[in-house]
Amino acid sequence: MGKTCIIILLVCCLNSFSSAQTPVIDSLRKELVKQKADSIKVHDRIRISWYLFQVPDSAAAWKYINEGDRIADKTKNPILKGIVYEHMGYLHSRIFSKKAITFYLLAENILKQFPNSMAAKKSMASLGLNIGIEHMNANDDEGALFYYFEGIKRYEDFDSMHKNLPILYSSIISSYYTLGKYETALTYCKKAYTKSMTSGNAASKMSACINYGRVLMKLKQAGKAQPYYQVLGNFKFDDNRFDEALAYFSKALPIIKLTNVPADIASCYTWMGSCYTGIKNYQAGRKYLDSAFRIAKENDYIHQVKYVYLNKYHLEKGDGDFAAAINYLDSFNVINDSLLLVAQSDRIEFLDAKYQAGKKEAQIGQLQSDKEIQRLNIQRKNVLNYLLIAAAVALMLLAILLYRNFKQKQKDQQQRINELETQQQLTATEAVLKGEEQERTRLAKDLHDGLGGMLSGIKYSLNTMKGNLIMTPENNQAFERSIDMLDSSIKEMRRVAHNMMPEALVKFGLDTALKDFCNDVNQSGALQVSYQSIGLENEVIEQTTAITIYRIVQELINNTMKHAMAKTAIVQITKADGHLSVTVEDDGKGFDTAVLKRSQGIGWSNIQNRVEFLKGTLDVRSETEKGTSVHIELNI
Repeated sequence: MGKTCIIILLVCCLNSFSSAQTPVIDSLRKELVKQKADSIKVHDRIRISWYLFQVPDSAAAWKYINEGDRIADKTKNPILKGIVYEHMGYLHSRIFSKKAITFYLLAENILKQFPNSMAAKKSMASLGLNIGIEHMNANDDEGALFYYFEGIKRYEDFDSMHKNLPILYSSIISSYYTLGKYETALTYCKKAYTKSMTSGNAASKMSACINYGRVLMKLKQAGKAQPYYQVLGNFKFDDNRFDEALAYFSKALPIIKLTNVPADIASCYTWMGSCYTGIKNYQAGRKYLDSAFRIAKENDYIHQVKYVYLNKYHLEKGDGDFAAAINYLDSFNVINDSLLLVAQSDRIEFLDAKYQAGKKEAQIGQLQSDKEIQRLNIQRKNVLNYLLIAAAVALMLLAILLYRNFKQKQKDQQQRINELETQQQLTATEAVLKGEEQERTRLAKDLHDGLGGMLSGIKYSLNTMKGNLIMTPENNQAFERSIDMLDSSIKEMRRVAHNMMPEALVKFGLDTALKDFCNDVNQSGALQVSYQSIGLENEVIEQTTAITIYRIVQELINNTMKHAMAKTAIVQITKADGHLSVTVEDDGKGFDTAVLKRSQGIGWSNIQNRVEFLKGTLDVRSETEKGTSVHIELNI
């Protein structure tokens, strides 16, 4: 509940600017060429960078903020540097990069040294909200609460009616709601409602009312809750009063559709499908769950896809179609396991980003200390210059030599830090990939050896039983259908196990496994894949590398089938002189490769991580209606 409300509130606030972006950007670009003080130049570039990111034009946004960073360095004004760091953190947060927390903390460590500066005060207040959101995204509700309270205190220090105060109160409510502290959450609901009604926009007013209603419902004070239909539907569903819940969701749906937010529409469809399952109207339930699934897949809402699978499992189980129910449960478990791995990786990345911020702050402190020492040395040298010119010259030369030595050591140290960071990232990636493959292998073995053996045993028992039973023709036909369904379940179980860890890859190597995979795709009729290999016939490739290459090709072909609308594809692998090249081409509709830079899909992220793990290079070329070509080069 909490995180969704905050995200909706922030999106609504940002979207209100979209229609008036271009004139403002054009006006700001004209201002950039005018002669101004360096501090104003920095603020101009921060403003245009912010507007460009809303368009969005992220490349131009980063260009202007980097220009502002260079000008801030030139001014040697730490407040300007802190404000630039704050905006860099904001840009990273908009692309869900964990580097955001690094820049936010760097900004705070600089700006907190200037409590009397109004510019520093405003940025520090904004940092309270933004750092709190980063902690919330890392599932650290206690850390988030600390910064939310700091944000409120900082805003009220200079503007008790600031538009961000309702957002902070909503964020605090969300954290207490997640922690189950509903009485405390209610206290802040009252404050959020008052602030929103007096100084908030339409989105913050909506959020305040919804939060108020949900907390009151949790406290069993439904009579005081505002009549938000979906909120009431949620709580009726929790009480297993499915008919009443369905009535509320049906009233909420046309209102939600007016917002045109796909996530909210898919969520309402899911709840309605679950209500129909509860009242055993399985046909209607399938209709709404299928609609929710379609929206979630089109918008790559992986969490909603997961919960649709879980609800379909309950629906098919209730309707008696256990084979379909097991398939949906397997799909839910696969996505859930994948999301757990991603969450663990995100948590590690978040903690590493905080560590990097602390380390950089220590380095900055050390540099400042060194600069102070250097200043005192220069002052002493100036005094000695009056006493002895020769000694002054000698000391000056010594200072130059020491400075050059210091800079060289600093450069060597930074290079070592970069090497350690790269090694740490590779180690973390390797651990995630190995853990993923081990879990796939374990699940495949459990399915094949455990569930497969049980199903085969049941089939054998049923066949044996058949010879000893006297059945009517109708019962005999039903019995045969059951045997056929059991055969289908065994085949599907084996297909899932084979897909999770292909037996051919372990026994016969990469070449045979890829050939089998392409043949399986051809037989499915979804795509005609031509497989070519050169120099792999008698080559033995280390198993971790082979599995990683197999997963890359598998993901690329799956992307082609899902998105490219292609008829044919080519998979070509060549090994020669210690180099391995992989090429996957299709004749599909193509796309603009620039979207890959801001892609948030798990599939493309997995491909990039695996290529980086193998220390390879990745080249993607595509044109509209001319297909796509992906080329990967590796050293083996």
